[in-house]
Amino acid sequence: MTTSSATSTWAAGDYPAMARRLAPAAERAVAAAEPGPGTTVLDVGCGTGNAALAAALTGAAVTAADPTPQLLAIAARRAREADLPIAFQTADADHLTGTYDRVLTVFGAMYAPDAARAADALARCCAPGGRIVTAAWTPDGFMAAANRAMGAYLPPPPAGAQPPTRWGDEAFLRGLFPGHAVTTTTERVRFTFDSPLAAAEFWVRTAGHVQAERARLQAEGAWPALHHDLAAVFTEWNRAAGPGTDPDVRVDAAYLLAVVRPVPDAVRRG
Repeated sequence: MTTSSATSTWAAGDYPAMARRLAPAAERAVAAAEPGPGTTVLDVGCGTGNAALAAALTGAAVTAADPTPQLLAIAARRAREADLPIAFQTADADHLTGTYDRVLTVFGAMYAPDAARAADALARCCAPGGRIVTAAWTPDGFMAAANRAMGAYLPPPPAGAQPPTRWGDEAFLRGLFPGHAVTTTTERVRFTFDSPLAAAEFWVRTAGHVQAERARLQAEGAWPALHHDLAAVFTEWNRAAGPGTDPDVRVDAAYLLAVVRPVPDAVRRG
């Protein structure tokens, strides 16, 4: 995951547990990138390494970047255990280096504070004839609803901050890559839980930015209310057959999968 500030919050929660649930999206993004032997790949905001490992399994030469050392350490351990020679660099989306045939970011660059600068960095690192693949939650989907519920209990974002789900809006994404050919599809990650409350507990446990506020929220008596409101979101978005079904909660979180291809003389921001 990538952001230029407060990188430590990604390590405050049990993000690896969430990352395991997101593996299908990483595999889908890698399939769209179509790497292979002899292809160089950069995974931006690699987190625990889902996309980087999937790309390396194709025989590509993979570099994975993330600003959070704790997540990079997990990704590196996974690479060693799988005997995959992935290179790692501690960097956010604004400080990428090198040129690659494929540039991936799966729920990563969307967290950069300056979307235009992050997009320019992705484009700068993409070799002529290569492609950029992005995956980002949609602004009208489940993830946005869950974030709004949690956001009511968190400090307000900095002045001028914009939601990461902008990257999941096709028009906004096209505006980030002027002069590039952009194709998109809407995909979904399925989450299942035994109950809305179990879902809320998992969500809160894995969200580092919420865990960072836990002591304050508990002192204010707001911790149970946070769980209650988040459970209500899961109830609203639940698509399971009904009470007593297995699972009791099934939520499909939509994300925009985009393939961006640089074209000759693409317009770049200065």
